[in-house]
Amino acid sequence: MPSGTAPGYRERTNGALSGIGYYGYSWASTVNDIHSMYLGLSVTWLNTSYSNSRAYGFQLRCLSE
Repeated sequence: MPSGTAPGYRERTNGALSGIGYYGYSWASTVNDIHSMYLGLSVTWLNTSYSNSRAYGFQLRCLSE
């Protein structure tokens, strides 16, 4: 996969930066306890999903739901 300008994310277990240049994730504003929707992207895919933990350090962006 070619490297780009994706921001990556922080691992929930140790806070390490991962996926810089390859993956990007943004939290949605809707939350339910430790869960929330997020938008994930790379150079080959775009995905919305419901995360099992907001402990992942995804960036905050205004997303329409």
